[in-house]
Amino acid sequence: MKNTRTKALFIIDNVFYKGAFLNEELEILKKSNLDIRDYNLITNITTGVVQNRTYIDYIIKKNSKVRFKKIHKTILTILEMGIYQLLFLDRIPDYSIIDESVKLAKVYGNQGSSGFVNGMLRNIARNKDDIKVEKEGREYLEIKYSHPKYFIDEICERYSYEFCEELAKANNERPPFTIRVNTLKTSKENLIKSLINQNYEVENCKLAKDGLVVLNPTDIFGTKDFLNGDFYVQDEASILVSEILAPKENSVVMDMCAAPGGKSTHMSAIMNNTGNISSFDISDSKIKLVKENIKRLGVKNITLKKSDATGIRLEYRDKFDYILVDAPCSGLGLYRRKPEIKWNRLEEDLVELQEIQKKILRNASMYLKVGGSLVYSTCTISKLENEDVIDNFLEKNKNFEIEKYNGNEITRLFPNTDNTDGFTVVKLKKIGD
Repeated sequence: MKNTRTKALFIIDNVFYKGAFLNEELEILKKSNLDIRDYNLITNITTGVVQNRTYIDYIIKKNSKVRFKKIHKTILTILEMGIYQLLFLDRIPDYSIIDESVKLAKVYGNQGSSGFVNGMLRNIARNKDDIKVEKEGREYLEIKYSHPKYFIDEICERYSYEFCEELAKANNERPPFTIRVNTLKTSKENLIKSLINQNYEVENCKLAKDGLVVLNPTDIFGTKDFLNGDFYVQDEASILVSEILAPKENSVVMDMCAAPGGKSTHMSAIMNNTGNISSFDISDSKIKLVKENIKRLGVKNITLKKSDATGIRLEYRDKFDYILVDAPCSGLGLYRRKPEIKWNRLEEDLVELQEIQKKILRNASMYLKVGGSLVYSTCTISKLENEDVIDNFLEKNKNFEIEKYNGNEITRLFPNTDNTDGFTVVKLKKIGD
């Protein structure tokens, strides 16, 4: 039995039943002496199962003679892995997928379990061309693209059914590999030239002027460009946040929730290492991560401080020209990168997060000078965490107004329309005490 399937089984089990993060699990695996082909297969299987969980479980329920809730979770995961490979992978023969799955079931189940897995997968393999979701409307989208009901409901209600389907489909696709040019160390032109000389295919981002898309990023972390701090890996939507705030040179800036440091260090580059940026985060481990990025990128104007953004700091009242509130959020815009969010983020969590967001935004408003600008951003597209937070804030703070960006009061980006993470950005200006 190949060890790759066993590793995949353990990773999926950790993600579904132990609260692990898929990217972290794969990063740990990557540091082992694993053949790159095996690593890629494990990544494909684990990501595919997590992304398509509802759809795969629907197929199991339709074909199993055993009640779904009665299937042991390990055997269920083995079935999910097998079905994903049968339906989504082309290069592995069906008989090999079934054989490996049965072997796993023998190790982690019993003779009855292995027979159950064998019969199920053989039946699905025979009839896979006829498999379809026998539901309509929003329920079809929930199952076909494996998205939470509350997500599908909101997007369908606020936009359209067609838009919702396009978004759900895009959420299951691989995101582009984007980087931000660190203009403290190099120019975009020089970085492009250097990467092309190393046989990388590079394109300009469409929205963020400091962003590049690398089409074939294999081994890019070993390049002299990365080691020298010439670029930082960052999604285009995230890059755009600092460009919307656009702090001027010699300004006094606050980044209230700074880790891992991408936006803080980008603002440093925009300011050409002048002025001062106070970058805060709540944990020592996150502060350490920001510190590492500051060092590699050659940043000189950031002061790191450990602080809880929900707590009021009266000594900062009216001290800052610009403030970035990249608020803790549900991450519903990150399904492409972190598909486990679909299953570990509940609808009621958004209500709790909204209260935190309101507190942080209220505190930020106290720290901003009159005439100063504040950006509120989230990597989510929910109304509850964005429009509702901003509307509540503006209702209570008549001394603030929205600054439009490209003619829009709210900048919202989607994977299906912008090929970025799902992001929401609003820029506010303090017009009085």
